[in-house]
Amino acid sequence: MSQRALQLIAYIYGKEVAERLSGHEIRVEYNKTGRIRYVYVDNKLAFVLRNNDGHLLPTLYGAEFINRKVVVSDEAAEFVKLGRNVPAKYIVEVRQARPNSEVAIVDTRGTVIAVGRLVYSQREITLRRGYAVKVRESLESTGEMKEPPQ
Repeated sequence: MSQRALQLIAYIYGKEVAERLSGHEIRVEYNKTGRIRYVYVDNKLAFVLRNNDGHLLPTLYGAEFINRKVVVSDEAAEFVKLGRNVPAKYIVEVRQARPNSEVAIVDTRGTVIAVGRLVYSQREITLRRGYAVKVRESLESTGEMKEPPQ
């Protein structure tokens, strides 16, 4: 049944992400109605289902597999690690992301420091005003990656 999860990931994040994941051990946890709830990759929580629309959201571990990335300056990276939102003026680069898509937030060295939702378009980011990414989970705000309740 992990094939269903891979198909959903391919639909949301692209075929190359699903192909990258196919070499790993994938375990899927379902809710009592049979819908995907959690996706584990190599026994680490990688994706969580958003109930209102069925979208799979990446965790910090899952963000390593997706291609949609926002690179932030080292100056802002320290604050983003604490769970703060990302101001547009500290964004160095946006890779393969569109407004309202889930993105991995990385520092200039390429280390994933948070995951969140890109609020602005590429053009709006060039205005360098406001918060461009709403952080959902970050390294230091969550400590170690939390496992779902059993």
